[in-house]
Amino acid sequence: MRSILLYLHRYLGLAMALFLALAGLTGSILAFHHELDEWLNPELYHTSSTGPVLPPEQLVERVETAWPRMQVWYMEFPDETDHAALLAMVPRTDPETGKPWPDRPIVRYLDQVTGEQVGERYWGDCCFSRRNFVPFMLEFHYNLTLPGNWGLWLMGLVAIAWVLDCFIALVLTFPRGRPFWQKWQRAWKIKRGHATRVNLDIHRAGGLWLWLLLLPVAVSSVAMNLPEQIFKPVVSLVSPVAPSVYEARSELPAEELGITGYGYGEAYQLAMEHARELQLLEPITELYYSFEYNFYGAGFGDHASNEGNAWIFFHGTDGRLLGQEIPGQGTWGERFFQLQAPIHGGRILGLPGRILIAVLGVAIFVLSITGVIIWWRKRQARQLRRA
Repeated sequence: MRSILLYLHRYLGLAMALFLALAGLTGSILAFHHELDEWLNPELYHTSSTGPVLPPEQLVERVETAWPRMQVWYMEFPDETDHAALLAMVPRTDPETGKPWPDRPIVRYLDQVTGEQVGERYWGDCCFSRRNFVPFMLEFHYNLTLPGNWGLWLMGLVAIAWVLDCFIALVLTFPRGRPFWQKWQRAWKIKRGHATRVNLDIHRAGGLWLWLLLLPVAVSSVAMNLPEQIFKPVVSLVSPVAPSVYEARSELPAEELGITGYGYGEAYQLAMEHARELQLLEPITELYYSFEYNFYGAGFGDHASNEGNAWIFFHGTDGRLLGQEIPGQGTWGERFFQLQAPIHGGRILGLPGRILIAVLGVAIFVLSITGVIIWWRKRQARQLRRA
């Protein structure tokens, strides 16, 4: 049995090594992605205007009038009046061809008081310029910037293998024979000696000491990449988890989805009304519209809070409430799912948690590299024995 587990650990580890090493390094950087991006691009975040802020519909009108072939699908407006609002735009449909205009999706930053644009960028553009660095790292960490859903599936399958390998690796550290605890103590230590031995101890002891951190991050990786396909169905075996609004409405015939009945101004008011009914006290900070499935989503509070922000979703034709994702509410399965994003980014423990995730990302990189070195040296030893 042990030989089978060793075989699985060896080749699962090799298959995952490159992906985990890259995910670890990028995740370490992204633990503070907002602060890093604001430091690199202060002109996109800070404005000097004072006075009352413009309502969302006026900000939308400004950019859609200036760029008539584009339409806003997502907005982010912070509480601070000296911070710019973010508006993400995608091309409209060309009435002659029935296809979207060839313009690229773009993110524009507007002064909330004057409505003037203070900056713009193409989200996810490669690679390491000051303006592109953080968005590119976010996209690369999430889906390797691969087209379609290929990156999501690839990283999701790696995450599933990682969860499985966490348990295999733990069992492989168990000693043979007795006394169990006395012998197992040795696996937790990094002993002095030859570089080969030190490398093995770093890989084994490092994995043991960090096991209770690595497993939750691995599980949350599955939830982030394959929520509807894998995570929710598995969790629902214990406690039900409702499908997302996207998933539920994707199963409806096109004629039942309805058509757009109002704009961002009314959507903002409807979101406020639904928030009062649900007793949400935080301000709206995010608002978006799904053109494909005809519904609005509104986020409340700071998305960097310990448990994440609350979301409500309502119909794009008549405004009726379609669903909500509010931290601490719902079934145990839904609450568990809602915690995955804060766990993955370390926000569930506040600033110490984010620091911990940054350090853990480097540790994941080290564990991946030491694992490959162990395999390579054992491979060389086998070749020498054959010779």
